[in-house]
Amino acid sequence: MHNKSKKERQIAHLHIQSEIYENKTKIVALLTTLTMVVEIIYGYITNSMALLADGWHMLSHAFAI
Repeated sequence: MHNKSKKERQIAHLHIQSEIYENKTKIVALLTTLTMVVEIIYGYITNSMALLADGWHMLSHAFAI
């Protein structure tokens, strides 16, 4: 039976956690981008300056993520 050292187990655990956080970040980025696109399109259709401004402002959030 192959036994991993404590350090090897910790590294493997951190790698798994890293993948989980990376996937969550991808979901947040996708939701932010989707919301941005919807706000820009709907703001354009309804001539809503507030939705357009917020949609374009969310672009900075999407880039930050």
